[in-house]
Amino acid sequence: MATRWGICSAGLIANDFCAALRTLPSSEHEIVAVGARKKEDAVVFAKQFDIPKAYGSYEELAKDANVEIAYVAPTHPYHYSACMLFLEHGKHVLCEKPVTMTQDECQQLVDKARERKLFFMEGIWTRFFPAMKLVRQELESGSLGQINILRATFAIPLAAFLRDLGRPPYFEGGCLLTSGCYVLHLAQLVFKQRPEKVVAVPYSIDKGGAMAVLCYHDNCAMGNNTATIHGTQGNLQIHDDIHTPTTVTLPSGETKHFPIPDTDHKFYYWNSIALIYEAQAVRTCLQKGLTESPDVPHEDSLGIMAVIDEAHKQMGISFKSA
Repeated sequence: MATRWGICSAGLIANDFCAALRTLPSSEHEIVAVGARKKEDAVVFAKQFDIPKAYGSYEELAKDANVEIAYVAPTHPYHYSACMLFLEHGKHVLCEKPVTMTQDECQQLVDKARERKLFFMEGIWTRFFPAMKLVRQELESGSLGQINILRATFAIPLAAFLRDLGRPPYFEGGCLLTSGCYVLHLAQLVFKQRPEKVVAVPYSIDKGGAMAVLCYHDNCAMGNNTATIHGTQGNLQIHDDIHTPTTVTLPSGETKHFPIPDTDHKFYYWNSIALIYEAQAVRTCLQKGLTESPDVPHEDSLGIMAVIDEAHKQMGISFKSA
């Protein structure tokens, strides 16, 4: 039986997620409904992707008995309320990153999902790229020895990109929540624990003698978005771009490439066809009866939000959900 998706939002990333799903077998993934804050937006979106039902509110979507899992993709300030709505209505949830605006909100969602025995995952799509699966295998094999340093740089012209789409540069809650979380996810993946210390500018995360030096900027030309993991027995490099990784150089010196699939579908964000990896992983979790993804466990989302909270605190910034 196909995984039955309900799409919460008719925005750009929702478009890309649905376009990616349409490249997968209909016997595995079915989009059964879409909900938006305006009925007319949902209707247009539904016609574009041949979705049978369109709702003018998230509440109507949450009440649809045919929806098995909700893909939550409105702007960041609405993630918490939307996720809680679907969890309270007994729906599994895949929520676009960042999962919430604060760690406390994330914890509340994790607690609700566990209470209701529902699958809940933050959509850190980078974790599911074949290149990142290879990185995880190398980390687990011990080929790098003891890991001492992670260096990661991620600089993209986010503000200009959003302006080109006619959207305010920081309408979603700031650059750290919007895209800076990519370097944080990498540190969480490598060290598998929360940092003892966070210095917000520049980012420096220390734990047990190891250190992650993370740099993010949202007003630079694309380029040099790489990461290197330094161990006592070797180094591993993730090549440009680390949020959509396709090339990895192993400690042995061998470089492996994982090309992005080709497609004729229209996408707003680069390499969004690769959302298929995330969607397939979610389906596998549901088939196994899991309520938590082994690739993006709840603790990782909570740990990332803890770092973001501390960074915002040090910089005198505060956000709240809508």
